[in-house]
Amino acid sequence: MKKFIAFIFIFATTLSVSAQGTADGGKPKRHALFERKDKEIPAKYMQGGVPEVNGKVTWEKTYNIEGLPADKVYEMALSYFSSLVTGENQTDKSTLAVVDRVGHKIIARAQEWLVFSNTIISLDRAKMNYAVSVECSDGVCKVLITNISYIYEEGRPSEARYTAEEMISDKVAFNKKGTGFTKGGTKKFRICTIDRMEQILTQFERSLK
Repeated sequence: MKKFIAFIFIFATTLSVSAQGTADGGKPKRHALFERKDKEIPAKYMQGGVPEVNGKVTWEKTYNIEGLPADKVYEMALSYFSSLVTGENQTDKSTLAVVDRVGHKIIARAQEWLVFSNTIISLDRAKMNYAVSVECSDGVCKVLITNISYIYEEGRPSEARYTAEEMISDKVAFNKKGTGFTKGGTKKFRICTIDRMEQILTQFERSLK
């Protein structure tokens, strides 16, 4: 009896699905078991997400720290960017190139590993170079990050070197309609660079509080 009831239930369900499929064209609709849909690209990665100054990819931000004299602002900036160039993913080429205590200026040259994916079986990453310029005054600190470039698959026959303008700028990163990324590695470079620049600037802001 139970087997008969189960058969009736399955048969009725099959008829229902067939009816729904033939209601608009005579052919049953088919759906993949694990149908994938393209995820919407977050706005921060779309056009305008990579800022440019005079055609050069540049991140810049001014921090206002009311009540702090230039010397104090400078010391806080020096502490943060000293830690930056000695961080976990930095190479031995990262350094503070200019430390001007009188003029309250700092220039850091960084080379770090930009990791796209890291699994048990593979590690996909590139070396990213960039320069940081810092200028401090009473209650104000200006930070500019520019001269961004990449070395991908270093030491291999497929080694490639790119500037940020060649790899992540709006004009090269998107299709003609501007609705999606171009094919190739542009997407991962753009997303990871935006995330890293945002991280640097946000963490510096926190260090000033």
